Amino acid sequence: MNKVTGSTLVRFLPAALLALVVALPLLVMFGSNGATMEEGSLLIGGELVLKGQIPNADFEHLYGPGDLWTLAGAFAVFGVSITVERLVGLLYRILLLWGLYRIGKSVSPAVAFGSALLGWILIIPFGLIAYSWIAAISFAVAALSIAISETVTKRQWFISGILAGMALLYRADLILVIVVGLGWLAWQSNKEHRVAAIKGLALGVFPYLVHVVIARPWTVIEGMFIDPVIRLRSGRTLPVPPNWDDSSDFFARLDDLVTSTDPGFGFGHAAQLSLLFWTLLIAAAISLVLAWRSKRTALIAFSLFAVASIPQLLQRPSPNHIRFVGVIIFTSLLVSIANHLKDRVSGTVVSIALFVLLVVVAPYHIGRVSADVYGQVFSSEEQLTLEHEGRSIPVEDNQYRQEVENLFKELDSVAQSGESVFIGPTDLTRTNYSETWLYHLLPEYVPGSYHLEMNPGLANREGGRLAEDVENTDWVILTSRFDGWNEPNSSVNAGSFEAGKVVNNHFCLVYESTNYSLFQFCSN
Repeated sequence: MNKVTGSTLVRFLPAALLALVVALPLLVMFGSNGATMEEGSLLIGGELVLKGQIPNADFEHLYGPGDLWTLAGAFAVFGVSITVERLVGLLYRILLLWGLYRIGKSVSPAVAFGSALLGWILIIPFGLIAYSWIAAISFAVAALSIAISETVTKRQWFISGILAGMALLYRADLILVIVVGLGWLAWQSNKEHRVAAIKGLALGVFPYLVHVVIARPWTVIEGMFIDPVIRLRSGRTLPVPPNWDDSSDFFARLDDLVTSTDPGFGFGHAAQLSLLFWTLLIAAAISLVLAWRSKRTALIAFSLFAVASIPQLLQRPSPNHIRFVGVIIFTSLLVSIANHLKDRVSGTVVSIALFVLLVVVAPYHIGRVSADVYGQVFSSEEQLTLEHEGRSIPVEDNQYRQEVENLFKELDSVAQSGESVFIGPTDLTRTNYSETWLYHLLPEYVPGSYHLEMNPGLANREGGRLAEDVENTDWVILTSRFDGWNEPNSSVNAGSFEAGKVVNNHFCLVYESTNYSLFQFCSN
């Protein structure tokens, strides 16, 4: 009896420890400041879908509709709030860790624990935002983890195919990862399994057909492919490889300014980012070589899966994109090395060694940023929230909170419920970023533009619809908070002047603060 109890304890101890590590900072993560545009787009987009609007047709959405459909469903059941959105984000992350754990378990329980823990540490700086990329890789990793079972059945391949199809509902650009990783694994299996996987995949992506029908084919093509791949790309791309002395990413540059220029081991943030970029590429190569030498189809499939994610890194090697890809590549490296050394070194040692290596390479981006989240667990510092109309969002700065609260008071004193509001930058020729999450706090008003986000080459493009949208809007809120945007890409170039002319010619200034201006439509 004791032997059975002891073996059961050893068996479930890694999973229990992992659950504890994940659960410990959750309260902090639910209350952490989010990404004003990215998270805001999820909040307002999910709510608009709940109200019957269609992504791509009624408002801009650059990815698959899966993320907004999921949020709309959650909002329908639990109400519209940032807490519900982050609960959805937490579920995505649990699915991702479950998949990484299963893949690592194909080597040993210690590697299972190490893989999931490393994955958690790499994505913890994102908080719990329900990013479409996190959702997509979560379903894709889960699909792979089911298919790599040595005793995989036709039914499991069918389920794996469904999960892979669902991954594409969130990010259609994950098709390369699915085809190269899961596709190769299916090719190594028998025909019966391949057919089951294809049927599952078809079922998983079937909702796209519904979306294309209701949103119209050209609208979907333009919104999901032409806009993000062609029009937006030159305004978001960053140098490859990253510059040693310049982070290039706007928000990373701000981070460089407000924190120590020497965060550890003699390298600045930009240099660490550059080292991390090269480490990722080397890790992908080593992982694939070791997996191929092992002749284990499961490991080869995971390594191919990881290598196929590199285009996402090359598009924009910013801190966030490096983590987006790193969560797959570094865990793949861990699994491959641990399998290669399993007769000589335990998986625990390999996991610790890899984590230490990453901290040495990028002590700020890997070590400190993640450690800060756990440090806040024991902090007595009050978490600030910006509240309006029964809704709230966490913020880090009290001055910012007070300024927005005053702006909303002024808006409520002069505007009528049901009127439209547009939120954008002061310079509408350079639509590089926006505070989209403010729409979430204004449920009594209607978003005044198809462009909920401000993206270069989209909202400000010549011949676009922004000027017409603004002209038909009742109220305009412009902010100067992102006027300093400066990246080495086309985002620094001015686009159409038409939207700015509309504001100048047809709107009257009714309120102004340090960072905000409120305008009312006042002429025809």
